[in-house]
Amino acid sequence: MAEITIVTALFAGARYGIPHSQHIYDATWVDKLYNMCNRHITLPFTMVCLVDQEYPIQAPVRQVMLEAEADIAGGWSLLIEMYRPDLASGDRLTIGLDQIICSNIDCYLQMDVDFAMVSDPFSHEPWVSQYPQYKDEVCNAMTWCNSESAKLIWDTWINNKEWVYENCILDPWDTVSEMVLLRKIFNTNGDVPRMDFIHSGIYSYKCHILIQPELVLMDTPKVIYFHGEPKPHELKDNAINEKVLSYWM
Repeated sequence: MAEITIVTALFAGARYGIPHSQHIYDATWVDKLYNMCNRHITLPFTMVCLVDQEYPIQAPVRQVMLEAEADIAGGWSLLIEMYRPDLASGDRLTIGLDQIICSNIDCYLQMDVDFAMVSDPFSHEPWVSQYPQYKDEVCNAMTWCNSESAKLIWDTWINNKEWVYENCILDPWDTVSEMVLLRKIFNTNGDVPRMDFIHSGIYSYKCHILIQPELVLMDTPKVIYFHGEPKPHELKDNAINEKVLSYWM
């Protein structure tokens, strides 16, 4: 099997107009992500971290400079660079630093689709009745992407930046978002492949674990992802959180 490239990013959010999650991440988060991948992947992989400067990352991670210059109007648009064709010659898995990998994730590194996302955490009950706009919606906690799909994303960005800035805005922050762009390219009809449907095991801490903490006690999750608040370092001391954090190292 060809080597898979795992792509993540570390940068100073305040320099790019990211409206939340600022002043949280540092090199230790990259080290933890690599260590979790190394423990829970048996397939050949390399990890690339997009950065806005050189960081003291200890793990064998290739740091690649972001092409985007600091611009507070840019928002999350700089994360479109996770799909830069030069980062990988083959398939790639993109993953945020605020993910905790709990068990083997080989299944997500050998997907038989061109592109896949994760079901939006609010697209299921009890949330979707309150927020019907999230029905059939997806998020980019993780994505699976082959080289052709990466080229499509990158070409769309390079050739249509003005359109992206006008039409790929994430509410309620009124900020440009690479996730909205991915939704528009791949999920217009609500039929983009969902990684968590193809292989169960990807859960939102806020929308799944807090409601069904027994999932953690039963060793069900492969990946727990965090969005908004709290982040892993903010979890309060209890038995469930202690087990979740036991994987985060």
